Amino acid sequence: MSTSAHSQNEAARRFELGNRAYDARDFTTAAHHYADAARLQPHDGQSWINLGLSLLQANDPARAREALERAVALAPGQLKPLALLAAAMQRSGAGEAEQIPVLEQVLALSPGAVDMRLQLATSQFGIGEYGKAHEHLKRVLELAPDNLIARWQRLQMPEAIVARDPAAREQYLARWRSGMGWFEALDWSDPRIAAQAADTLVCATNFYLAYLGLPLVAEQKRNAGVLRKLARAAYPALSDLAARPIGNRRRKLAVFSASLNAHSVSRIWSSTLLALPSDDFELAAFHPGTVEDASTANWRARVSRFEHGQRSPEAWINALRAYSPDIVLFPDIGMDRTTQAVAALRHAPVQVAAWGHPVTSGLETIDYFLGADACEPDDAATHYSERLIRLPHLGCYLDPPAATKQPVRRAANDGTFRFVCAQSADKLHPAHDALFARVLQASAHARLDILCNARAATTVDELADRLRAELAKHGVDFDSRCRVHAKLAATEYRRFLDHADACLDSLDFSGGITSLDSLWRALPIVTLPGALMRGRQTCGMLRLLGVGELVATDRDDYVRIATRLAQDAAWRDALAQRIDAAKTTLYRDDAAVAALAAFLRTVEPPVAPSGPPDS
Repeated sequence: MSTSAHSQNEAARRFELGNRAYDARDFTTAAHHYADAARLQPHDGQSWINLGLSLLQANDPARAREALERAVALAPGQLKPLALLAAAMQRSGAGEAEQIPVLEQVLALSPGAVDMRLQLATSQFGIGEYGKAHEHLKRVLELAPDNLIARWQRLQMPEAIVARDPAAREQYLARWRSGMGWFEALDWSDPRIAAQAADTLVCATNFYLAYLGLPLVAEQKRNAGVLRKLARAAYPALSDLAARPIGNRRRKLAVFSASLNAHSVSRIWSSTLLALPSDDFELAAFHPGTVEDASTANWRARVSRFEHGQRSPEAWINALRAYSPDIVLFPDIGMDRTTQAVAALRHAPVQVAAWGHPVTSGLETIDYFLGADACEPDDAATHYSERLIRLPHLGCYLDPPAATKQPVRRAANDGTFRFVCAQSADKLHPAHDALFARVLQASAHARLDILCNARAATTVDELADRLRAELAKHGVDFDSRCRVHAKLAATEYRRFLDHADACLDSLDFSGGITSLDSLWRALPIVTLPGALMRGRQTCGMLRLLGVGELVATDRDDYVRIATRLAQDAAWRDALAQRIDAAKTTLYRDDAAVAALAAFLRTVEPPVAPSGPPDS
C-alpha cells in the first residue's frame, strides 16, 4: 500500500473514531481524532469543520477558530464553516471589526439566519455603527417578531450615538418607554421566554438612558423590574439569597466590576476600596473581563480572593456566592452587561452601588448608593431608588496622576486661544452646538478641539456636521475654528490637554476623570451644573478647589466666563495658579475612606418592605 493510500485509510479511521466520540459527547477525544484526521489529510475540509465543532463543544473556542479558519479557506463559499467560524469568533472574544466580514458572508448565503444577524447587529453596535445595527434588528423582528434580544437591543440602543436634533432624543425615550411596556406585558410563564432570557439579559444595558439629562427614576425601576424577571427566567435555580445578620466580625466585602483595569471607574474606586482597613474588612474582587493590566494585577495582589475571566453570569453568580460575602459593592451598574445580570439578584445581606456610573440602578436588590457630597444637589435623595450615602467631598481616595511637564500655552506663543472639550459624543447633545458657537463667536482668536472619544468615523462625522451647521448660523467657520477628534491614544490625549488654554465642560453629564486630568494641569474649566449628580462632577471639583467663579449660573453666564478666559490673560493665569496650588486637595482624601469604612463597618440589611414579593 502506498504512503498516500495509508494516510487516507488512517485519516478515515481517525475520522470515524472522532464521529463515535462525538456521538458519545466525549468532545475532547473527538477533537483529538479529528485533529489527527486533518493532519493526515490537510485538504479535507470536513475534518477541519468537525474539529472546530468538537472544540466549540469542548469549550475551546480559540482553537476552534483556528480549525474553522482552515475550513473556510478550503471552501470559502460554504455556509456551515462560515457560520461555525462566526460562533467561534464570538465565543473567543474576537473584536467586533473582525467578526463583521465573516457575519456578512454568512448572511449573504443565508439572509434568514436570525442568530447571525443578531450577532452582526451586536458587533456593529460595538464599533459604533448604530444605524446599520438597527437595520439588522428591524429585519430580525420581521423574521421573528417575538425575538427578545432584538427587542431589548432596539429599546436600549439609540439610532445613533450623536442625536441629530432634540427631537431624536425625545423619540428615543418614547421608543424606550414603548419597548419596555412590551416586555412588561409578556407572559413570563411562557417557556419560550425562558429559552431566550439568558441571552437577552446580557445583550444590552440601559446605559443611554442616563444621557438624557433627566432623573427618570421611574424608568430605571421599570428597567430593573424587567431585568429581575429575565434573571429569574434565565436562572430558575438561583433565587435571591435569604437575608441574614452580618454582625460585628471582620466583614467580607466583594467588589464586582468589569472595570478593574485601566478604566475611569478603576481610577475612581480602586485606590479607595484598597485603602479600607484590613483589620475590619476582608476584600475580594470579581472581575468579569478578559484583559489584565497593571490595575487588575494590583487587585490580584491585594485581595484575599480574585476571580477574573470570561464566564457566564450564572458562573459568576456561583463564584460570588461561594465566597459568601457580607456586602457586595457594584461600582458601575449600567455599564456592563454581565454586571447587570449579576446585580439583578441578591447574593449578600447588603448590596451597594456607587458613582462609577453616577445613575441609580433602580434595582430592589441594591440597598444603598455611594454618592459624592460635593457633587450631589440638595434634593439628591429623590434621584435614587437606593438609599443615598453622601460620602464627603468627591467620596473617593484618588491617586494623583504622574507628574507632568510645564504645559506650553498656545495663547502665549501664536495668539490662538485653544479651548478643549474632552467629553464623549454620548454627552454632546444638540444643545451644546449653539453654546459652543456663541463662545467661538465672542472670541475670534479662539478655536475648539473636541475629543469625543468615538471609535467610529461616522460618529465623528455626524457630530462635526451637526456642529458645522450651527456654527454657520453664528457666522463661525467650522473648518478653521473647530475640529472633532476620534478616540485618541493616551499620549495624544495628554498632549492635547498639555497644549490647551482652557476647557469647556459638557451639559447635563459633566466631565469626571477628564476634568480631574485637566485640573491637574491647572486648566480652568467652564461648567454649568445640571440638576443631577452626573451633571455636577466638575462643579464639585471647582468649588472644592476654591474657584467657584468658573461655575456658570446659566448658558449666558457660561459664554461670559469662557469669553473672559479667552480675552483676559491675567485673570486666566491667576485662576490657573490657584488651581495648581490647590489641586492636590482632590487626591488621597482620608476623610472619604474613613466615612466609607464607617458605613461599611456598621451597615446592616435594610428592613424588607411589606407586601407580596415582586412576581
